[in-house]
Amino acid sequence: MCSAIFLDKSSLIYTKPFVQIALIVLYLTEVKRINFLFPIMMLAVLVLDVFIYIDFVKYLNLITALVLVYYLGGVLMLKQYISKEDIKVSKLVSLPVLVSVAFVSYLIYAIAELALPRAKDSIGAILLIATGALVFSMANFIVYMVDRYEKSIYLFVTACCTLFIDGLLAINEMYYYAKVFTILINLVEITGLYFLTSFFIETKLIETKSSKGKYF
Repeated sequence: MCSAIFLDKSSLIYTKPFVQIALIVLYLTEVKRINFLFPIMMLAVLVLDVFIYIDFVKYLNLITALVLVYYLGGVLMLKQYISKEDIKVSKLVSLPVLVSVAFVSYLIYAIAELALPRAKDSIGAILLIATGALVFSMANFIVYMVDRYEKSIYLFVTACCTLFIDGLLAINEMYYYAKVFTILINLVEITGLYFLTSFFIETKLIETKSSKGKYF
């Protein structure tokens, strides 16, 4: 974070990867049953961060592919915490979910208004990122809402960070660059990644009868 505050944005190319490496090491040393999707996800974020700060627009297609690797890996890892019984409207419709849906809808609209006029050739990539963010965030929200696992609040934080980053990053890189935005993006990204990592390390089943349900 110090490099984002005191140095040029390009310095993040060399300093930011230490965050993902540290989280990989933390996960591998603390988790008994390792899911190798996690290091793949973190490596994808590591590489896409580098290309973001080299040239976001030029490498947008590659960045999109790496973002989708992260989102897909996250959804697959969260899949084990979701049972078929959880996918019910009655369980998922709540004030936080409705607010989140409204926020995502507004976010997509705002990004379209600001960024798309400058990226007419990249509409597909931007829509893919938005869709991936929505699916990944919904997976986080589902685990949080059913409240069957300890530390599920961490996933709520992760989902909020994801939506915030995707919205602000597009604006910062394609419409209006500001150093304070770069600082916020990096701070929120690190926070989201840390809480996601902490969930996978610390979570435990807290409602044993739910374990009888059929999981995906």
